[in-house]
Amino acid sequence: MKNNTVVTAGDMNYLWGLFQLIASMRKSGMDEPVLVGAYHFTPEGEAILTQLGDVTIYPLEDTKHSLTCCKPHVMLQAKTEYITWADSDAYFVGNCSKRLPPLSPDEIHTRMRVPEENQVAFRGYEYGEDGRSIPKAILNVWKADVGGNPEPRTPRSCSACYLSVHESARPFLRKWHEQMMKVLPAGNVGVVDRSLKYYHQLDESVLNSVLCFFPQAPRVADTYRLDKDPNELYVHFVGIPKPWIGWTPNSFRHFDTYTAVADWAVKQGFKLPTSLPYSLNPANKTLCRLLCHPVNVKTKISRRLKRFFG
Repeated sequence: MKNNTVVTAGDMNYLWGLFQLIASMRKSGMDEPVLVGAYHFTPEGEAILTQLGDVTIYPLEDTKHSLTCCKPHVMLQAKTEYITWADSDAYFVGNCSKRLPPLSPDEIHTRMRVPEENQVAFRGYEYGEDGRSIPKAILNVWKADVGGNPEPRTPRSCSACYLSVHESARPFLRKWHEQMMKVLPAGNVGVVDRSLKYYHQLDESVLNSVLCFFPQAPRVADTYRLDKDPNELYVHFVGIPKPWIGWTPNSFRHFDTYTAVADWAVKQGFKLPTSLPYSLNPANKTLCRLLCHPVNVKTKISRRLKRFFG
């Protein structure tokens, strides 16, 4: 019996991302059932994903928050011994099945940021500290909101793009969901809200508050195991545009393995979300390399104009 469900979510704008994530699993022989939290999906969109095999669609029609805040809610719908969350703007390289779940039921398999990366996570805020650990001002608010542990259990924040837990962690997942509904305002503002001083990373901020102070939270695994072997990786595309729209100088190093997923899907005869984007065609590697910087500049200008004009 399959004992691990891979859970993800997205809307129709992320159909290519969802397709590529699941296709990367099937291409590599990963046979875990997949549960997709789907927001305002069409029947055609659902069919695109379910054709990949052992994919269940969980409708998210009444959510009042950004989709990034639905993670624990959808995870709680899984029925397997282990429950693994994977962001949909990502993919697997190689068969990673053995690397997904935690090594012990009392752990959460996720990636804790190194001190230098932790500084970036809290960039833009002044707390009188260097940011290499979670600022005390934030911890004090988290402690008051969560209650429980007198001292934080984690020194730095953990990424919420990937995490895997044993079914015994269901109370932790429920607490994570409840805390998001309690401390985050309604409204879809994306994945970051800089107006929230103590929860600017939304689901991720609340995740870390619960990991720090909820007594029933699993302990963070000592080692994150999905970035150690170049043949068995979970690759997450941070920022925009996503590769199905265009490549950036930072993301382009993954061009070969990501377009290989789309190429495999074409050769298998799967129906694609749309006609194959130029950026996912392996034959367009040189063009995509040349367009990296123009695409990056265009994206930055568009984002600034959007912030300026609303």
